[in-house]
Amino acid sequence: MKPVATKGARIAVLYTSVFEAIKDVKEEIREDMDLAVNARSVAEALRSAGYDAWPHPFGKDAAELIAGLRSPGTDAVFNLSECPQLSPEKELHACALLELLRIPYTGNGPLTLGICNSKTLAKQLMIANGIPTPRFRHYTSDPEEDPGIPYPMVVKPANEDGSAGITEDSVVADLAGLRRQVKWLRDGFRQDAIVEEFVGGREFNVGVLGNGTPADPHRSLPPAELVYRNPRWRLCTYESKWDSTHPSYAEISPVCPADIPPETTRRLSEITLACARIFRMTGYARVDFRMNTQGELFVLEVNPNPDISPDAGMPRAARGAGLSYPDLIREILRLGMALGAR
Repeated sequence: MKPVATKGARIAVLYTSVFEAIKDVKEEIREDMDLAVNARSVAEALRSAGYDAWPHPFGKDAAELIAGLRSPGTDAVFNLSECPQLSPEKELHACALLELLRIPYTGNGPLTLGICNSKTLAKQLMIANGIPTPRFRHYTSDPEEDPGIPYPMVVKPANEDGSAGITEDSVVADLAGLRRQVKWLRDGFRQDAIVEEFVGGREFNVGVLGNGTPADPHRSLPPAELVYRNPRWRLCTYESKWDSTHPSYAEISPVCPADIPPETTRRLSEITLACARIFRMTGYARVDFRMNTQGELFVLEVNPNPDISPDAGMPRAARGAGLSYPDLIREILRLGMALGAR
């Protein structure tokens, strides 16, 4: 790795606690999902490398946050903010605020985060640039007729991440099922629905590091595969991702590096790097794929600033590339510092 920030630099690990936002789920799941846990892991990794790092919550009062970052002479922010004021749609505001304060920060900027938070905008950008992605429709109200996409289809909330709003019932086989899921999302999540063609083959994801600059070009990490060990499961749902008591949690497991031919690895990397360029990604990101029965790859989602808790997919892929968890955290910090105040 290239040199990172000066040892002893003061690094605030900024995070938004999601504990209050997910009161309707089991407490142990809330604890696993809470970014305070991740912030402590990142701060510990940075302190072990000689930095003066501490977890810093993104509270409800922006003025207090500004004062809290300025008063200790913060040199940079390791940005783990996902839902300021308990809103995922405000994720981009955290780094926008840091730009106004002229404080260097890690990860992706507000434009990238804002576009990717909208699944519809992200898919439109992919289509405009020739990136293969499943056909889709966006619904602002209950569908009156078939959308013109072959069944089965997947119904997702238009502005969520972490698989929120995705269950096995999200795969629908007819208009009645489509109407049911769109209404469920409108009632429960109070947002639009995106409906896309279901690609029923193998599932992959590829991490990427870099700023897309001559000094720090984008580079892809070894691809991982989500292996569905029971044909009962068709999607990586909220339960399979977060609920260790759910049967799918143990029956959908990641394998990294994926057991695939070199040509598939090359194609996954090629598309991932194209997405990194198109979405102007900085720092780190992940691209999720499905492969159909003809071996064609389709991008499901582009994820800037994905989960980097020690047992998450991004650190797992980094280990496959020879980067330990502390090495990955230091590299993400270095990439952020290399961009300076934005």
